[in-house]
Amino acid sequence: MKFIPCQDLSRALFHERIEPLIAETYPEMKYAAATFGMCSESLGLDDEVSMDHMWGPRVTLILSRKDHDRHAKDLMAKIREAMPTEFKGLPVTWPKHGGDIQDTSEEAMYSIWTTTVDGALGFCGGLKALPLQDVDWLKVSEQHLLEFNNGVVYRDDTGEFSGARHMLRYYPDDVHRWLLMCAWNSVGGDWFPIGRIGTRGDRLGLRIQAAKIARHMMVLGFMVSRQYAIYRKWFGTLFKRLPIAAELEPVLMSLMQEEDWRQVEQRVWDAAAIVLRHQNELGIAPEIPIEVKKATDGRHYLDCDFWAIGRKTAGRIPPRIKALQANEVFWMDNKQHILWNEEHGKWVLFLQKD
Repeated sequence: MKFIPCQDLSRALFHERIEPLIAETYPEMKYAAATFGMCSESLGLDDEVSMDHMWGPRVTLILSRKDHDRHAKDLMAKIREAMPTEFKGLPVTWPKHGGDIQDTSEEAMYSIWTTTVDGALGFCGGLKALPLQDVDWLKVSEQHLLEFNNGVVYRDDTGEFSGARHMLRYYPDDVHRWLLMCAWNSVGGDWFPIGRIGTRGDRLGLRIQAAKIARHMMVLGFMVSRQYAIYRKWFGTLFKRLPIAAELEPVLMSLMQEEDWRQVEQRVWDAAAIVLRHQNELGIAPEIPIEVKKATDGRHYLDCDFWAIGRKTAGRIPPRIKALQANEVFWMDNKQHILWNEEHGKWVLFLQKD
């Protein structure tokens, strides 16, 4: 089978087969159609290898609640009846039990289904109502926010679906600043032991810390580019697409290769300076001076106070988010949980699906 990118295949299937069918059978119905959500194809990153599992045309039809209640079952039956088993030489069915969430027959269409805007929100992280308010943003994983906004929209008669995507395009400034603060705190936590690790000759430990900080800087790169970060498989691939990557990636590569702990600290600051310049250009937080001095504490080569950068970045934030800050929030290394008043799991926020 010749590979066709899923978004191209899905667009053709919708315009050539699904859209005319709906126009004929429900000419007055207003709806949206899109390819978005989970998997590499929704990001436009699928290739020949992707075809080995759960791959095929992916079209979601978003109806009003009224039309969905009245017509969804009948509409899917008509589409199922009219669909060929192959389109452009590729299968449109997933010959496995349970392949379609609305039909559990052995030969069900793969990833062609109907929903509502509320249903789409619920599927992407359990969202129930828009707009989100400050802390509510933190209850939804960054991955789910990305999934709701990725892909392509083929039509949207009412604009409701596109409007919901626009509202979740990226974090509001208050939440954004707080997350930037947390990211700078993460840099500080992994930067702090570099001197002690290096002076003891722990070359492997030094490389591990450099790698951790490189990842933190990449996360910050996504943040200052107002782009949601993705899970690990495509993390580096999407990072390279960011405007900041052309400048930041060479510094991070150099950081990963340094063996002198002093130069590791220097490269960390070089990367931080690039991120800070882009952060300052955003204009959403107090401007941070991009300057550093040599350290005099006997532990470090440079006097980098990343926690102070984080505090200044946060500035004034809403009371409910400030409560997180006031209760000594500590971020775990995998960015998946918060320690709230030293009780692991009391307040669990999924910010990154790895």
